[in-house]
Amino acid sequence: MSGQGTQKILNVPLPQILDELESYIKKVEDAVTLAREAAADARKAAGDARSAGENAASDAKRAVEASVARVVAELGDSILDDSRKIDELSSKVRTLIENARKEAAAIDVAILAAKERHVQESPYLQK
Repeated sequence: MSGQGTQKILNVPLPQILDELESYIKKVEDAVTLAREAAADARKAAGDARSAGENAASDAKRAVEASVARVVAELGDSILDDSRKIDELSSKVRTLIENARKEAAAIDVAILAAKERHVQESPYLQK
């Protein structure tokens, strides 16, 4: 610790230092709570997005299957084209679901990085 920092600490009454530390700890606890809530919200949003994507995929698949059945009955030969369209839609939906999972993971990583940066930059936590 530098001489100037030591002089500052020696000139500040211990109760004031303790009050400042307690206030800082409360702020850190509040920030951690907010980060945890944000992570929980992000996980829930990712789960909701996944469910919505799966529901949309299921609805789209049912709708496409009904369409394909009509087309097969009317045109027979066009079933191959419709089948390719179903595959493309299914692929796009799978991609959307995977992207939602990646976004949720990225949010978790960002929250952890912010916590680590806070720990590294905190003057109260430095060795």
